[in-house]
Amino acid sequence: MLVQGTIVAHPSLSDQAFAAIADAIAQGVIAPGTRIKEATIARDLGISRGPLREALRRLESHRLVERRPGLGAFVTSLSLDDLDDLFQMREVLEGAACSLAASRISDAGIAELQGLLDRHGNVLAAEGQYRQLTSDDDFHFCIIRESGSRRLFHTLCSELYLQIRMYRFCSSSKPGRAEMAMQEHRDIVAAIAARDARKAEEAMRTHIANARKNLMWTAPEAPQPLSLRG
Repeated sequence: MLVQGTIVAHPSLSDQAFAAIADAIAQGVIAPGTRIKEATIARDLGISRGPLREALRRLESHRLVERRPGLGAFVTSLSLDDLDDLFQMREVLEGAACSLAASRISDAGIAELQGLLDRHGNVLAAEGQYRQLTSDDDFHFCIIRESGSRRLFHTLCSELYLQIRMYRFCSSSKPGRAEMAMQEHRDIVAAIAARDARKAEEAMRTHIANARKNLMWTAPEAPQPLSLRG
């Protein structure tokens, strides 16, 4: 006899800690090179060291955190060469994903991308910022998903996404870059809607190349208390 009933998965404390710390890193609240003070973060999040350490191990596997012998855990700080390599890799892979998306996307998928940009445009007009806070709300994430390539999705969204997100935030903080990025996103969607794979790939590669050129290093702000997602 099979056990009956529905199992509803709820985010564990470790999952929530992982998300909170990853968001803090991505948004520059915890700057690259900063030492992770477990006692402080556990207090801010209201959790014990056990789930926090599990979250830190996961962050380490995503290369957002690195352990230094005898010193503890630190937010990964990429060299300029590493960062340049990361964005060049992103340009090639996301360009390919965009080309595939233009060939495979449905009319409903195009409408979804256009609606996403409309929402982002409203936020930009109201707040002067181009913020994509979750994967479901992320323009690039959605296009990679529409490519239909599981390997590209895994490589970009599971392996590289968190690092890309961290430094993409720095790039978008330059004055005028948010407005330029919005227009570049509209050009990408226009090419996808026309189902022009070559033009879509070129538009995506141009967009990421511009992001790489605009990448800037800013002095980290004083860390703010973290909180679990409610």
